[in-house]
Amino acid sequence: MVHFQQIALSNGLFLGQILLASARLNAQSLAMVLKIREQLEIWRNDEKIVALLVRGEGERAFCAGGDIRALYHAMSDADFLHEGDDFFRHEYDLCRELHRFPKPVMAWGNGIVMGGGWGIFAAASHRIVTESSVLAMPEISIGLFPDVGASFWLQQLEGNLGRLLALTGSRLNATDALAFGAAEFALPADTFAALMGVLQDLPWSGQGKQDAELASGALSALSAVWPCVLPASVWLPLADEVERICAGDDLLTICERIQSYQGDAPALRLAAELQAAGSPTSIFLTWEMALRAQALSYDEVVEMEWLGARNCLRHGDFHEGVRAKLIDRDDQPNWSPKKLSQVKLAEIESFFATA
Repeated sequence: MVHFQQIALSNGLFLGQILLASARLNAQSLAMVLKIREQLEIWRNDEKIVALLVRGEGERAFCAGGDIRALYHAMSDADFLHEGDDFFRHEYDLCRELHRFPKPVMAWGNGIVMGGGWGIFAAASHRIVTESSVLAMPEISIGLFPDVGASFWLQQLEGNLGRLLALTGSRLNATDALAFGAAEFALPADTFAALMGVLQDLPWSGQGKQDAELASGALSALSAVWPCVLPASVWLPLADEVERICAGDDLLTICERIQSYQGDAPALRLAAELQAAGSPTSIFLTWEMALRAQALSYDEVVEMEWLGARNCLRHGDFHEGVRAKLIDRDDQPNWSPKKLSQVKLAEIESFFATA
């Protein structure tokens, strides 16, 4: 489910709140995505709505992604494949609409921010983390690829960390999200009610650019007034090592460096394990998506990813990956092929086919 609320501001204008609410860590269903898109259209044209706030219900998650179980059932019956197509189409368009929304969009990224949840978070103009935030794009573990625009925005992170995250499914904590550019502001999780009070009293104007600057100034000031006790950085001490491991333009060489890591950093050891367990086809597809995205506009990236996702629904490892991870939960996916060295480039090209 998703809930909408118009929160009255002190000057007679309103803040539009989108509350993601589902039993599976606020994961998005097609019905939720369609409702949000419909509401965005209403609020875009409502002069009394000056800004949006997106958050997740409860304390565990902002949003853990899409409803992958529903996609599995769509993949299991050819008569329902169109439902999977529709989900990806509307999910990607939702992120595009948030990315372009003419009014400030604030995302309260408390707890788990993964997959499609990170897509929404990344599309927001004002991204807020808390001490409990965990960000990840773990799609290679289910035979998909980092999507919802991630082929574009993961590459915007500082250094080569975005490349490592995409190729392994490794996680960011709040400190690293701030340090590498995945978020701009940090506030303690227990200050949300106080934040709302501050937002209600701000002198909103209804002018998008001016209100965006107003929100940035307020969130920066609150970050100083309400310092958030954040976890120690995982990736800053490893930035040079990540840069070295992920340097170059040869995927197999980079993957070999990742999987042969023998140092003492637990995060890099885990990255090697995650990649070794992921779909070889997905790893290659992730790499190719990122390469192509470098020469594309944001809209073109979204269209490319939709083609990729549509083809993942029909062939490749996606069905098997979801089965092993979420349906049977045996964590024993039968990837095809099983090794990176066995992936054929012609097969990767097929994921970009329009027919």
